[in-house]
Amino acid sequence: MWPYASKSRPPTKLVPINELSLARAVRIASLLMLSLALFWPLVALQQAQAADPQAPTEHPEVHLDRLEFPKDLVGAAGFEKHLRKVLKREAYRADWGAGSNNRIEYRLAVEELRFTVEGHTLRVHCLAVGRLPGGQSAKSELTYGGDLAQRVKLTQQVLEIVGRGVITRLAELERRRRGLR
Repeated sequence: MWPYASKSRPPTKLVPINELSLARAVRIASLLMLSLALFWPLVALQQAQAADPQAPTEHPEVHLDRLEFPKDLVGAAGFEKHLRKVLKREAYRADWGAGSNNRIEYRLAVEELRFTVEGHTLRVHCLAVGRLPGGQSAKSELTYGGDLAQRVKLTQQVLEIVGRGVITRLAELERRRRGLR
């Protein structure tokens, strides 16, 4: 048994609100402000959705139907795997203008991926075309240079930029098709 357990504490005195200490009043005010700051965006989001009932609340299922990638490159399988990850991430982030009960399919073809060495600089050129089933297409082309020793990292950066560009444009085309923008 604790040595202080036998001693009883004096009863706590109830303090009227007008006699609250300044520190307690500041603590209560800051908790109120924090709760307001945390929950205000949720209220604003609900109001925005109520104002626009056609705005989708969740992401549609976006499916990469086919990916054509040049097979004659050294490390092509790794680059293709990286591009698939990038496309999946960017397709999730993009605003397609559709809800969760919709399915959007697209195809992507990397038509050109070439490397040029100029001194100690490596230039990576990539050309990719994405297509939606309705016949709309988006094209992205990029030439990017960097250190020759960083070939894999540089190629992955180029694929990320090109993939993001194609997905963003395809999402814009899909929104227009649905009459949203």
